[in-house]
Amino acid sequence: AQEFTISEYRDLPYVGSRNAVWIVAQIHLLFASFVLGVPIFAFLCELIGCLGGDKRYDKLAKEFTKLLTASFGTTATFGGILVFFLIAFYPKFWGYLTEVFYPTFIFYGFLFIVETIVLYIYWYGWDAMQEKKKTHLFLGFLLNVAGILIMYTADAWLSFQASPAVIAPELKGWERYWTAIHNPTWNPVNIHRLIGNVVLGGFMWGAYAGVKYLGAQTPEEIAASAGVVSRFVS
Repeated sequence: AQEFTISEYRDLPYVGSRNAVWIVAQIHLLFASFVLGVPIFAFLCELIGCLGGDKRYDKLAKEFTKLLTASFGTTATFGGILVFFLIAFYPKFWGYLTEVFYPTFIFYGFLFIVETIVLYIYWYGWDAMQEKKKTHLFLGFLLNVAGILIMYTADAWLSFQASPAVIAPELKGWERYWTAIHNPTWNPVNIHRLIGNVVLGGFMWGAYAGVKYLGAQTPEEIAASAGVVSRFVS
């Protein structure tokens, strides 16, 4: 019988496996930050519109959510490509990471399914739930909770590579997994990425408002595009 061995590292001709992983990971991270940051602003915008009775906020929140449906698919696509690259180019490393974190992989997959279902119900049910705003707002809240938990889970894998915790041989079960998750840089990375996502969401908010303002044709459209952002900031 032919004997197979697991390679530690495989290179990608001309491009290099490290460059390929970096490019895909960077694109995935940018879209993921958008997908995780913008729902925070959309939820707050819808909440302000609901409490204040200003339909402009509700309309703006809906338009933001419309952008998420396309960005979500792009994020998932590049995330899948990143996983394939890691398995193909770094099989031994990926095998070790799977051994250390495999329960979090299952948890991540569950959260991803929940986030996908909630996002599309939140978007496609917007008009149908106009009389059930509390339910719709709860879906927006749940969407943000799922997104933040997804980010925290992935941050455990990321931070473990930067500051791997020492996993003692006597540690078993969930204590072993929690030691790997709660490594020295996990919480700092969580805070950093959460703030970064909010900043990116704010940047996209401002860019969107600028495009709407430049494209406005009437005084009413100009006032609507500029007034929403100025009120939110104030």
